[in-house]
Amino acid sequence: MNSANASARDQALSYYSNPRFSQEFILPGTANHEAITISYADLGFKPESPTANRSTPTVLFIPGMFGSRYIGAVLDPVARKFGVRVLVVDRPGMGRSTSVPFPQRLSTWIRLVPLLLAHLDIEHVALVSHSAGTMYLLNTLHHYRNILHPEKPFVALMAPWVDPAHSKATLWQMAQYVPTQAFGLWNHITPAFATSGTIFTKTASFFSSSIDNGDGQELSSRNRDRQKLAAAYDLPRDVQLELETMLMKKIFGENTTGANDEALQCLRKGKGWSWGECDDYSVFVKALVSAERQKKQLDPNFQDSMKLKIRAYFAESDVMIGVGGQKYVEECWGWPESLFDDVIDFSSVTVAGTDHDSVMQSIEVLEKLFADAGGSSMR
Repeated sequence: MNSANASARDQALSYYSNPRFSQEFILPGTANHEAITISYADLGFKPESPTANRSTPTVLFIPGMFGSRYIGAVLDPVARKFGVRVLVVDRPGMGRSTSVPFPQRLSTWIRLVPLLLAHLDIEHVALVSHSAGTMYLLNTLHHYRNILHPEKPFVALMAPWVDPAHSKATLWQMAQYVPTQAFGLWNHITPAFATSGTIFTKTASFFSSSIDNGDGQELSSRNRDRQKLAAAYDLPRDVQLELETMLMKKIFGENTTGANDEALQCLRKGKGWSWGECDDYSVFVKALVSAERQKKQLDPNFQDSMKLKIRAYFAESDVMIGVGGQKYVEECWGWPESLFDDVIDFSSVTVAGTDHDSVMQSIEVLEKLFADAGGSSMR
């Protein structure tokens, strides 16, 4: 990306204009709805042949409430260095993806996943989600466990969304009292949302966000991330700043009405909301563990390396789910007691110096994710 003859703005414009950010797929119609368009980004390492398509480690990244395919920009340089392909899909009503009726959001996603992967000739993926993307990831895991790599199945939950009834997060408990009709304007409250839609906190810019320590100084973790993007991933700081400025214009220059429905979905409000198979995380995990144990019993070649590897990454300070939400998620997965360690390799990490949104910007975390997904920085 670095060029002595191109300004930072020109480099940023060139970055976002890459056609890999604006791919489209037509989801065929059914008896219940017409064909719809789905927009997505296909980033990171680019396979050069159909054979490479099937062998390249691939991550299906499922973003948060206001997540857009454009947030793949921070994932792209790290993924390229690790030899990992990354798909970021705009859910219905986001980007160029056609809106669908509220009750059909989750079912549309479930129908989409295998068809999109088949279209791209991708056999296996690792699943990674952020915030509100959690419910989509868990439902994908329930319906399509077979899309994970058979020998190194990997899933990561970044700042996973938790029902306020369990997280006890005050601000979201208050939001549950907001009239349902008001959420029709959710996406117009401000054009400067953080990537997951954290409207109650100080908006953090995507590439250069910081957590203030009280005296106006940024925490060193964010400085390290910026320096590492510049030094190790050829993304200069001035270009990062230009990308940040352009990001929200890109997101809000397209459709964002899908976020209104997702806010209702997260809060279990409105007619027809559904969390599908993960309505209760504890029940979901127990059902998954039961299925994994049955799989192990039927496979005489089962090895510990074939356990379902799940990593949860939490922010040090998170007003969206709080300490209560983190504890709830960890308990659901039987951690730290390792209640399900015969078939599930689960561990939880709290990332210092991060908030609900910036935890997914941590370069150290992204490096671990892509390594766990089968990538290598030696590529």
